[in-house]
Amino acid sequence: MSEVPNGVGEILRVTPTGAIRTSSWRIVPNIPSDLKPNDIAEMVLDADALERYEEFNDEMHAVLQKYEAAMREMVVRFEILDRDLSLRRNRNPIHHIESRIKTPLSIYDKLLRYGKEPTISNLEEYLMDVAGVRVVCSYKNDVKSLVRLLQRQDDLEVVQIKNYIENPKPNGYRSLHAIVRIPVYFMDSKEMVPVEVQIRTIAMDYWASLEHDLRYKAVADTKGLDIAAELKQCADTIVDIEESMQRLANAIDSRPAPRTKHKKS
Repeated sequence: MSEVPNGVGEILRVTPTGAIRTSSWRIVPNIPSDLKPNDIAEMVLDADALERYEEFNDEMHAVLQKYEAAMREMVVRFEILDRDLSLRRNRNPIHHIESRIKTPLSIYDKLLRYGKEPTISNLEEYLMDVAGVRVVCSYKNDVKSLVRLLQRQDDLEVVQIKNYIENPKPNGYRSLHAIVRIPVYFMDSKEMVPVEVQIRTIAMDYWASLEHDLRYKAVADTKGLDIAAELKQCADTIVDIEESMQRLANAIDSRPAPRTKHKKS
């Protein structure tokens, strides 16, 4: 959150969803970071917008608990799979696991961008990525193995799979996205709660993280440099390196196990 003077002696606090006056604050969806303070002041909405958001925010605290529970359950499942594969195959396919829950602000904004009234019912009907888990693997084959293992868990409902590894996005983005519903048990009920699962390799995660950072810094091409083309070329280079690393891993894994010599009694 940053503070800027609005030109008339007041201070506006600029948040991801809008501008807040220090005296009485208002919500403005999707404030661009390069807007001037006076431009922000002109976009300020009436008090009804703030009241609607505050009501939504109050309701969200209880609702988010089930998404947090589903997220934790999903993380534990991947940790169990990793330990089991470590015992059976003597290697850990998972490099690390990340997880996150969308904030009420980001949920509110996303519903507005979808053209939906910000309500809990619309949240549960239209947003499947409130809870998210990202699994970063060592190799591409590990991604495939984890997806197959997930699909074999009969209490999970796999709603959707988008394979951006075999079918990369035009900008070079590669990852496997799945929406799964996982059972969450309460005192007197069970609910299947959606979780977005992203599974990618270390190389894919490296590119995606830097691309995200560079894309928001590069508003236009810099000194004749085609940013999009350069990023795509980097993605292609990383694919080649990743394929080479996979071949090396396959060759090492396919070696016959060393024979143990038995001492004569």
